Amino acid sequence: MDSKTLRSEPSVLIITNMGPKPSAPFQGQFVTAQVTGLDAINPGYHFMRWHADSRLNRLLKYPVFLLDFIWRFILSRRTYSVVHVHFFYPTIWLALLYRLFRNPKAKIIVTCHGSDIYKYQSPGFWYRWCADKVQHWIFTSEALKNRFSLPCSPSTVLSAGIADSFARETPLELASKTIDLLYVGSLDFNKGIDRLIGLLPALTTKKIVIAGAGPWLSKLQQAAAPFPNVSILGPQTASELAGLYRKARCFISVSRHESFGLVMAEAMACHTPVVATYTDGAAAQIQQGVNGYLVAQHSESNSNSQTEQQVLAGLLAALEQLWQLPAAGYQHMQLEARAWAEQCLVSDVVSKLICLYPKV
Repeated sequence: MDSKTLRSEPSVLIITNMGPKPSAPFQGQFVTAQVTGLDAINPGYHFMRWHADSRLNRLLKYPVFLLDFIWRFILSRRTYSVVHVHFFYPTIWLALLYRLFRNPKAKIIVTCHGSDIYKYQSPGFWYRWCADKVQHWIFTSEALKNRFSLPCSPSTVLSAGIADSFARETPLELASKTIDLLYVGSLDFNKGIDRLIGLLPALTTKKIVIAGAGPWLSKLQQAAAPFPNVSILGPQTASELAGLYRKARCFISVSRHESFGLVMAEAMACHTPVVATYTDGAAAQIQQGVNGYLVAQHSESNSNSQTEQQVLAGLLAALEQLWQLPAAGYQHMQLEARAWAEQCLVSDVVSKLICLYPKV
Protein backbone atom coordinates (compact mmCIF):
# COMPACT_ATOMS: atom_id res chain seq x y z
CA MET A 1 0.00 0.00 0.00
CA ASP A 2 1.60 3.29 -1.08
CA SER A 3 1.64 6.55 0.91
CA LYS A 4 -1.08 8.11 -1.23
CA THR A 5 -3.43 5.21 -0.45
CA LEU A 6 -2.63 5.43 3.25
CA ARG A 7 -3.49 9.14 3.32
CA SER A 8 -6.88 8.40 1.73
CA GLU A 9 -7.81 5.85 4.40
CA PRO A 10 -9.89 7.02 7.37
CA SER A 11 -8.07 7.20 10.70
CA VAL A 12 -9.53 4.52 12.96
CA LEU A 13 -9.60 4.23 16.74
CA ILE A 14 -10.53 0.81 18.13
CA ILE A 15 -11.90 0.59 21.68
CA THR A 16 -12.76 -2.51 23.72
CA ASN A 17 -13.51 -3.10 27.38
CA MET A 18 -11.87 -6.52 27.10
CA GLY A 19 -8.30 -7.26 28.05
CA PRO A 20 -6.17 -10.04 29.52
CA LYS A 21 -6.32 -10.86 33.23
CA PRO A 22 -4.81 -13.63 35.40
CA SER A 23 -7.85 -15.91 35.12
CA ALA A 24 -8.23 -15.23 31.38
CA PRO A 25 -4.80 -14.27 29.97
CA PHE A 26 -6.00 -14.43 26.36
CA GLN A 27 -9.27 -12.55 26.81
CA GLY A 28 -9.88 -10.11 23.98
CA GLN A 29 -7.09 -11.51 21.83
CA PHE A 30 -9.41 -11.63 18.80
CA VAL A 31 -9.69 -7.84 18.94
CA THR A 32 -5.91 -7.58 19.22
CA ALA A 33 -5.62 -9.87 16.18
CA GLN A 34 -7.87 -7.52 14.19
CA VAL A 35 -5.78 -4.52 15.26
CA THR A 36 -2.60 -6.32 14.19
CA GLY A 37 -4.17 -7.20 10.86
CA LEU A 38 -5.14 -3.55 10.36
CA ASP A 39 -1.52 -2.42 10.82
CA ALA A 40 -1.44 -0.95 7.31
CA ILE A 41 -3.85 1.82 8.39
CA ASN A 42 -2.13 2.27 11.79
CA PRO A 43 -5.24 2.29 14.00
CA GLY A 44 -5.33 3.60 17.54
CA TYR A 45 -6.13 0.92 20.10
CA HIS A 46 -7.54 1.25 23.61
CA PHE A 47 -8.30 -1.80 25.74
CA MET A 48 -8.72 -2.49 29.45
CA ARG A 49 -5.05 -2.48 30.44
CA TRP A 50 -5.66 -2.69 34.20
CA HIS A 51 -7.63 -5.91 34.51
CA ALA A 52 -7.45 -8.40 37.36
CA ASP A 53 -9.64 -10.58 39.56
CA SER A 54 -9.47 -8.62 42.81
CA ARG A 55 -12.42 -6.86 44.43
CA LEU A 56 -10.58 -3.55 44.11
CA ASN A 57 -10.21 -4.07 40.38
CA ARG A 58 -13.88 -4.92 39.97
CA LEU A 59 -14.79 -1.68 41.72
CA LEU A 60 -12.35 0.63 39.95
CA LYS A 61 -11.50 -0.90 36.58
CA TYR A 62 -14.03 1.18 34.62
CA PRO A 63 -13.02 4.53 36.19
CA VAL A 64 -9.38 3.69 35.44
CA PHE A 65 -10.37 2.55 31.93
CA LEU A 66 -12.01 5.96 31.38
CA LEU A 67 -9.15 8.02 32.80
CA ASP A 68 -6.63 6.04 30.77
CA PHE A 69 -8.69 6.76 27.64
CA ILE A 70 -8.86 10.50 28.38
CA TRP A 71 -5.08 10.64 28.85
CA ARG A 72 -4.19 8.55 25.79
CA PHE A 73 -6.74 9.75 23.23
CA ILE A 74 -8.82 12.75 24.25
CA LEU A 75 -5.70 14.69 25.27
CA SER A 76 -3.77 13.40 22.26
CA ARG A 77 -2.94 15.49 19.21
CA ARG A 78 -3.95 12.74 16.80
CA THR A 79 -7.54 12.88 15.55
CA TYR A 80 -9.58 9.88 14.41
CA SER A 81 -12.45 9.97 11.94
CA VAL A 82 -13.86 6.51 12.76
CA VAL A 83 -14.26 5.03 16.24
CA HIS A 84 -14.81 1.26 16.23
CA VAL A 85 -16.23 -0.04 19.53
CA HIS A 86 -15.99 -3.73 20.40
CA PHE A 87 -18.70 -4.68 22.95
CA PHE A 88 -21.43 -2.06 22.78
CA TYR A 89 -22.42 -1.20 26.34
CA PRO A 90 -20.95 0.47 28.37
CA THR A 91 -17.89 0.85 26.09
CA ILE A 92 -19.89 3.11 23.78
CA TRP A 93 -19.60 5.95 26.31
CA LEU A 94 -15.90 6.36 25.52
CA ALA A 95 -16.68 6.75 21.82
CA LEU A 96 -19.33 9.36 22.62
CA LEU A 97 -16.88 11.26 24.83
CA TYR A 98 -14.37 11.23 21.99
CA ARG A 99 -16.97 12.64 19.62
CA LEU A 100 -17.95 15.31 22.17
CA PHE A 101 -14.46 16.53 23.07
CA ARG A 102 -12.21 15.66 20.10
CA ASN A 103 -14.08 15.19 16.84
CA PRO A 104 -17.83 15.88 16.56
CA LYS A 105 -17.76 14.48 13.01
CA ALA A 106 -16.34 11.10 14.03
CA LYS A 107 -18.39 8.11 12.87
CA ILE A 108 -19.06 5.28 15.31
CA ILE A 109 -19.06 1.60 14.39
CA VAL A 110 -20.04 -0.99 17.01
CA THR A 111 -19.30 -4.72 17.02
CA CYS A 112 -21.70 -6.59 19.31
CA HIS A 113 -20.29 -9.79 20.77
CA GLY A 114 -23.14 -11.33 22.76
CA SER A 115 -23.67 -10.36 26.39
CA ASP A 116 -23.82 -6.69 25.37
CA ILE A 117 -27.16 -7.73 23.84
CA TYR A 118 -28.18 -10.76 25.93
CA LYS A 119 -27.98 -8.79 29.20
CA TYR A 120 -30.07 -5.91 27.80
CA GLN A 121 -33.08 -7.70 26.33
CA SER A 122 -35.24 -4.90 27.78
CA PRO A 123 -32.96 -1.95 27.00
CA GLY A 124 -33.17 1.06 29.28
CA PHE A 125 -33.21 4.73 28.34
CA TRP A 126 -29.43 5.29 28.21
CA TYR A 127 -28.81 2.07 26.29
CA ARG A 128 -31.35 3.17 23.67
CA TRP A 129 -30.00 6.74 23.64
CA CYS A 130 -26.46 5.49 22.98
CA ALA A 131 -27.65 3.10 20.28
CA ASP A 132 -29.17 6.01 18.40
CA LYS A 133 -25.68 7.56 18.03
CA VAL A 134 -24.18 4.60 16.14
CA GLN A 135 -23.59 4.86 12.37
CA HIS A 136 -22.98 1.17 11.62
CA TRP A 137 -23.54 -2.08 13.49
CA ILE A 138 -21.56 -5.31 13.23
CA PHE A 139 -22.91 -8.56 14.68
CA THR A 140 -20.92 -11.77 15.05
CA SER A 141 -23.88 -13.88 13.86
CA GLU A 142 -27.22 -13.39 12.12
CA ALA A 143 -29.03 -14.84 15.14
CA LEU A 144 -27.39 -12.28 17.44
CA LYS A 145 -28.53 -9.50 15.13
CA ASN A 146 -32.07 -10.85 15.27
CA ARG A 147 -31.99 -10.67 19.08
CA PHE A 148 -31.20 -6.94 18.98
CA SER A 149 -34.48 -5.16 19.67
CA LEU A 150 -33.47 -1.69 18.43
CA PRO A 151 -33.08 -0.27 14.89
CA CYS A 152 -29.68 -1.36 13.57
CA SER A 153 -29.50 -0.27 9.96
CA PRO A 154 -27.05 -0.28 8.30
CA SER A 155 -25.44 -3.41 9.68
CA THR A 156 -23.04 -6.23 8.81
CA VAL A 157 -22.68 -9.79 10.06
CA LEU A 158 -18.98 -10.56 10.50
CA SER A 159 -17.02 -13.05 12.57
CA ALA A 160 -14.56 -11.65 15.12
CA GLY A 161 -11.87 -13.66 13.33
CA ILE A 162 -9.48 -16.47 14.19
CA ALA A 163 -5.73 -16.46 13.66
CA ASP A 164 -4.64 -17.51 10.18
CA SER A 165 -2.10 -19.85 11.79
CA PHE A 166 -4.90 -22.31 12.59
CA ALA A 167 -5.52 -22.77 8.88
CA ARG A 168 -1.93 -23.88 8.35
CA GLU A 169 -2.36 -27.04 10.43
CA THR A 170 -2.28 -30.24 8.36
CA PRO A 171 -5.03 -32.77 9.13
CA LEU A 172 -4.46 -35.95 11.12
CA GLU A 173 -6.27 -39.06 10.01
CA LEU A 174 -8.67 -40.65 12.49
CA ALA A 175 -6.29 -43.43 13.57
CA SER A 176 -3.60 -40.90 14.51
CA LYS A 177 -5.78 -38.79 16.81
CA THR A 178 -4.75 -39.13 20.48
CA ILE A 179 -7.48 -37.03 22.17
CA ASP A 180 -11.07 -38.25 22.06
CA LEU A 181 -12.70 -35.10 23.38
CA LEU A 182 -11.36 -31.55 23.71
CA TYR A 183 -12.82 -28.50 25.46
CA VAL A 184 -11.23 -25.05 25.22
CA GLY A 185 -12.62 -21.93 26.84
CA SER A 186 -13.66 -20.20 30.03
CA LEU A 187 -14.55 -22.41 32.96
CA ASP A 188 -17.85 -20.89 34.10
CA PHE A 189 -21.56 -21.63 34.34
CA ASN A 190 -22.56 -19.98 31.07
CA LYS A 191 -19.99 -22.08 29.22
CA GLY A 192 -21.66 -25.17 30.71
CA ILE A 193 -18.81 -26.53 32.82
CA ASP A 194 -21.41 -28.20 35.07
CA ARG A 195 -22.55 -30.09 31.96
CA LEU A 196 -19.00 -31.10 31.15
CA ILE A 197 -18.65 -32.40 34.70
CA GLY A 198 -21.90 -34.32 34.26
CA LEU A 199 -20.51 -36.09 31.19
CA LEU A 200 -17.33 -37.37 32.85
CA PRO A 201 -18.76 -40.52 34.52
CA ALA A 202 -20.06 -41.74 31.14
CA LEU A 203 -16.76 -41.16 29.32
CA THR A 204 -14.26 -43.07 31.46
CA THR A 205 -12.83 -44.90 28.44
CA LYS A 206 -12.18 -41.70 26.48
CA LYS A 207 -9.15 -39.41 26.63
CA ILE A 208 -10.49 -35.96 27.59
CA VAL A 209 -8.50 -32.73 27.59
CA ILE A 210 -9.82 -29.45 29.03
CA ALA A 211 -7.92 -26.20 28.48
CA GLY A 212 -8.87 -22.92 30.10
CA ALA A 213 -9.37 -21.02 33.33
CA GLY A 214 -12.24 -19.48 35.24
CA PRO A 215 -14.33 -19.50 38.42
CA TRP A 216 -15.33 -23.16 38.04
CA LEU A 217 -11.75 -24.45 37.90
CA SER A 218 -11.65 -25.82 41.45
CA LYS A 219 -15.05 -27.54 41.04
CA LEU A 220 -13.86 -29.09 37.80
CA GLN A 221 -10.60 -30.28 39.33
CA GLN A 222 -12.46 -31.85 42.23
CA ALA A 223 -14.97 -33.58 39.95
CA ALA A 224 -12.25 -34.85 37.59
CA ALA A 225 -9.96 -36.17 40.35
CA PRO A 226 -11.41 -39.74 40.24
CA PHE A 227 -10.95 -39.93 36.46
CA PRO A 228 -7.34 -40.48 35.28
CA ASN A 229 -8.50 -40.15 31.67
CA VAL A 230 -9.15 -36.41 32.17
CA SER A 231 -6.37 -33.84 31.77
CA ILE A 232 -6.98 -30.22 32.84
CA LEU A 233 -4.62 -27.67 31.32
CA GLY A 234 -4.36 -23.96 31.96
CA PRO A 235 -4.83 -21.30 29.26
CA GLN A 236 -2.89 -22.12 26.08
CA THR A 237 -1.19 -20.05 23.39
CA ALA A 238 -2.49 -20.14 19.83
CA SER A 239 0.24 -22.57 18.74
CA GLU A 240 -0.46 -24.85 21.71
CA LEU A 241 -4.18 -24.77 20.98
CA ALA A 242 -3.58 -25.63 17.33
CA GLY A 243 -1.71 -28.74 18.42
CA LEU A 244 -4.55 -29.77 20.71
CA TYR A 245 -7.25 -29.12 18.09
CA ARG A 246 -5.31 -31.16 15.52
CA LYS A 247 -5.00 -34.17 17.84
CA ALA A 248 -8.66 -34.18 18.92
CA ARG A 249 -11.27 -36.46 17.37
CA CYS A 250 -14.00 -34.11 18.55
CA PHE A 251 -14.30 -30.61 20.00
CA ILE A 252 -17.18 -29.93 22.39
CA SER A 253 -19.07 -26.73 23.24
CA VAL A 254 -21.66 -26.94 26.02
CA SER A 255 -22.52 -23.24 26.35
CA ARG A 256 -25.89 -21.95 27.42
CA HIS A 257 -25.45 -18.71 25.45
CA GLU A 258 -22.86 -18.08 22.73
CA SER A 259 -22.98 -15.30 20.15
CA PHE A 260 -20.38 -16.98 17.94
CA GLY A 261 -17.79 -19.10 19.74
CA LEU A 262 -14.39 -18.60 18.09
CA VAL A 263 -13.01 -21.79 19.62
CA MET A 264 -15.42 -23.82 17.49
CA ALA A 265 -14.13 -22.08 14.37
CA GLU A 266 -10.53 -22.62 15.50
CA ALA A 267 -11.17 -26.34 15.98
CA MET A 268 -12.79 -26.66 12.56
CA ALA A 269 -9.90 -24.77 10.94
CA CYS A 270 -7.69 -27.55 12.32
CA HIS A 271 -9.90 -30.23 10.70
CA THR A 272 -11.75 -31.17 13.90
CA PRO A 273 -15.56 -31.63 13.90
CA VAL A 274 -17.65 -30.10 16.69
CA VAL A 275 -20.46 -31.29 18.95
CA ALA A 276 -22.26 -28.32 20.53
CA THR A 277 -25.37 -27.32 22.39
CA TYR A 278 -27.66 -25.17 20.28
CA THR A 279 -26.72 -21.49 20.66
CA ASP A 280 -26.71 -18.55 18.27
CA GLY A 281 -23.02 -19.14 17.61
CA ALA A 282 -23.22 -22.90 17.20
CA ALA A 283 -26.20 -22.64 14.85
CA ALA A 284 -24.28 -20.12 12.74
CA GLN A 285 -21.34 -22.49 12.31
CA ILE A 286 -22.47 -26.10 12.47
CA GLN A 287 -24.30 -27.90 9.69
CA GLN A 288 -25.94 -30.93 11.25
CA GLY A 289 -24.12 -34.09 10.25
CA VAL A 290 -21.83 -32.19 7.86
CA ASN A 291 -19.15 -30.55 10.03
CA GLY A 292 -20.54 -31.54 13.44
CA TYR A 293 -23.69 -32.07 15.48
CA LEU A 294 -26.05 -29.70 17.31
CA VAL A 295 -27.83 -30.72 20.52
CA ALA A 296 -31.07 -29.04 21.62
CA GLN A 297 -31.20 -27.14 24.90
CA HIS A 298 -33.20 -24.48 26.71
CA SER A 299 -33.82 -21.28 24.75
CA GLU A 300 -36.02 -18.25 25.35
CA SER A 301 -37.42 -18.70 21.85
CA ASN A 302 -37.84 -22.50 22.09
CA SER A 303 -41.01 -23.81 23.67
CA ASN A 304 -39.60 -27.35 23.51
CA SER A 305 -36.80 -26.66 26.00
CA GLN A 306 -34.77 -29.63 27.19
CA THR A 307 -34.09 -30.57 30.80
CA GLU A 308 -30.44 -30.76 31.83
CA GLN A 309 -30.61 -34.57 31.82
CA GLN A 310 -31.97 -34.49 28.28
CA VAL A 311 -29.15 -32.13 27.24
CA LEU A 312 -26.55 -34.53 28.66
CA ALA A 313 -28.22 -37.50 26.96
CA GLY A 314 -28.26 -35.60 23.66
CA LEU A 315 -24.59 -34.69 23.97
CA LEU A 316 -23.61 -38.31 24.68
CA ALA A 317 -25.65 -39.54 21.72
CA ALA A 318 -24.05 -36.97 19.39
CA LEU A 319 -20.55 -37.84 20.62
CA GLU A 320 -21.13 -41.55 20.06
CA GLN A 321 -22.50 -40.83 16.60
CA LEU A 322 -19.34 -38.93 15.69
CA TRP A 323 -16.96 -41.44 17.27
CA GLN A 324 -18.62 -44.32 15.42
CA LEU A 325 -18.16 -42.76 11.99
CA PRO A 326 -16.04 -44.86 9.62
CA ALA A 327 -12.68 -43.38 8.63
CA ALA A 328 -13.98 -42.16 5.26
CA GLY A 329 -17.05 -40.51 6.80
CA TYR A 330 -14.95 -38.85 9.48
CA GLN A 331 -12.48 -37.55 6.91
CA HIS A 332 -15.33 -36.02 4.91
CA MET A 333 -16.55 -34.25 8.05
CA GLN A 334 -13.00 -32.99 8.69
CA LEU A 335 -12.80 -31.46 5.22
CA GLU A 336 -16.23 -29.84 5.53
CA ALA A 337 -15.24 -28.33 8.89
CA ARG A 338 -12.02 -26.94 7.44
CA ALA A 339 -13.78 -25.50 4.39
CA TRP A 340 -16.35 -23.70 6.53
CA ALA A 341 -13.72 -22.13 8.80
CA GLU A 342 -12.07 -20.31 5.88
CA GLN A 343 -14.53 -17.40 6.19
CA CYS A 344 -13.56 -16.88 9.85
CA LEU A 345 -9.86 -16.21 9.30
CA VAL A 346 -8.78 -12.84 10.62
CA SER A 347 -7.23 -11.92 7.27
CA ASP A 348 -10.66 -12.22 5.64
CA VAL A 349 -12.31 -10.24 8.45
CA VAL A 350 -9.69 -7.48 8.23
CA SER A 351 -10.09 -7.13 4.46
CA LYS A 352 -13.83 -6.62 4.95
CA LEU A 353 -13.26 -4.02 7.68
CA ILE A 354 -10.82 -2.10 5.47
CA CYS A 355 -13.57 -1.92 2.83
CA LEU A 356 -16.20 -0.93 5.42
CA TYR A 357 -14.40 1.97 7.16
CA PRO A 358 -14.35 4.34 4.14
CA LYS A 359 -18.04 3.64 3.43
CA VAL A 360 -19.02 4.66 6.95
